[in-house]
Amino acid sequence: MTTTETPGPWTEYIRAMDQALAETNATAAVRAWRNAYAAALGMPGWRGLVEVAAASLRIGTIPGFGKASEARARETYWTALFRARQQGSLNGVLDAAEAFGALGDRTMVEQCIRVAESLAALNGDASGGERIRALAANLTERYLVAQRAEAR
Repeated sequence: MTTTETPGPWTEYIRAMDQALAETNATAAVRAWRNAYAAALGMPGWRGLVEVAAASLRIGTIPGFGKASEARARETYWTALFRARQQGSLNGVLDAAEAFGALGDRTMVEQCIRVAESLAALNGDASGGERIRALAANLTERYLVAQRAEAR
């Protein structure tokens, strides 16, 4: 996932969350994450939601928070995908595809790829099509490697 824009209003909350995690303060970490989520949700773009979703996964390092943090991340990535599609952002859709791939959600990756292909076709973006095929091949290879490892 790429981050080339200036930090958003959620950035300070994520830093506070990471600090709270370093101090093993679960209450402060969750509160900071919720503030980051609210800040990202309050902005019109998708990028903040992708960053906040990734931060949610770090909350999962707290014992007992793994499943809930992954569920929140998945929901937040879905919202980011929806916004990216709505805004016609190929980068946003591809970031969501990578994120869902990291979660092992093959169904959502396939959906993201279809959305990305339609956006690239709609915009006449030939280089976008190449990026989509490269990402799809990369994610497919990751799945095959993971399946082979599970079969052992």
